[in-house]
Amino acid sequence: MAKRMSKTLAAEIADRTMTVVNPANRGLTLNATLQRHGFATVPAPADRMTDRAAIIAWLLETYGSP
Repeated sequence: MAKRMSKTLAAEIADRTMTVVNPANRGLTLNATLQRHGFATVPAPADRMTDRAAIIAWLLETYGSP
């Protein structure tokens, strides 16, 4: 059974990702945080790295419950 992400954890990960100023490095931060929480990393689309809400939506689409 795949691990599911809660809305709270998605918001926490998005907040941590958005603290990185350089958008090119946000993907690296996102992947490192996902690994720390035990999720398999999936390359996030660059257009989703623009704001917090977009990151949360992508995380819940990718790792949320079906």
